[in-house]
Amino acid sequence: MRFGALTYAYSTNVGDEIQTLAASHFLPRVDTLIERDRLHWYRDEPPVFVIFNGWFTHQPFWPPPDSIRPLFISFHAAKPEMLVDRKFIHYFRRHQPIGCRSLSTLEAFRAIGVRAYFSGCLTLTLRGTRQPRTDRVLAVDVEQDLYAASVPSHVRKVAIHLSHEFPPPDANLLSRANWRALYLAQRGIYKYGYGRRLLANACTSLNAARHRSRLSRARKLLALYSEARLVITSRLHCALPCLALGTPVLLLRRGVESDPRFAGLRDLVRYHSEPSRPIKIDWREPGPNPDAYVTYAKALRQTCEDWVRSVLGTACREPEAVVAADSRAELQ
Repeated sequence: MRFGALTYAYSTNVGDEIQTLAASHFLPRVDTLIERDRLHWYRDEPPVFVIFNGWFTHQPFWPPPDSIRPLFISFHAAKPEMLVDRKFIHYFRRHQPIGCRSLSTLEAFRAIGVRAYFSGCLTLTLRGTRQPRTDRVLAVDVEQDLYAASVPSHVRKVAIHLSHEFPPPDANLLSRANWRALYLAQRGIYKYGYGRRLLANACTSLNAARHRSRLSRARKLLALYSEARLVITSRLHCALPCLALGTPVLLLRRGVESDPRFAGLRDLVRYHSEPSRPIKIDWREPGPNPDAYVTYAKALRQTCEDWVRSVLGTACREPEAVVAADSRAELQ
């Protein structure tokens, strides 16, 4: 039997790779990479077991082929009216109950008669190394106007700015140009099925190289989050991993109350969206995060472990720490 991990040729956000890290650490191994936005490519390949967590949108030839054996957990349909369609009901019922990351996805499944539940996000199960806390404040892809209006100047003065964008904004121009060229080449090959078949080796090599680099970046970011005194972010896949890592975090984002991606998840974390209202936080000694996420994290671990046991027929291993103790130096 084979196990697969998702890759993201059409993404510039390493939050996707943070999702892959969360899933991969439940697997006994990763035998192959599965492109999230081109699942039909694997129609004629041997069976592969894949955790389907994270963000999915409408794509050609949905639903996935039977060669892909999915666990739907922390699944978010960006356009549920297209992806969670009644015409796919027999496929989804084969894999129910569906663990949903968002309430909009949950409602879409229930509307077509598929058993589903709100699972929370699989990044809530991430585990870091036990490194001492630093005094660093990290500002991760903050919305500048809201950040400037809401965060005191003495905090903004010492904050270190980071991004989930790839290539990173602070990379040198040559590196950014090289990664941009690789991204465009990969997109060009992926655009048409025949291009991928003709250039199969090049396609595989490009995807593997980009995947390795993006995973490395994701691990480095998680290492920094795990040691920070406070993280301020607009990113869902920064805020939720910080809950798992025990790092005080503030989700600072306009319109967070009305964004369907955050429904059901925003209440797990301290969030703020209106600069006219004060933020209830001690900036020098941030208190611990709310602990409502713990129940979801335990259930997510149990579901993934049980699924792997059912595939292997043996007990699965404990998820490893996802961040390397020495990786933080490369971002400093």
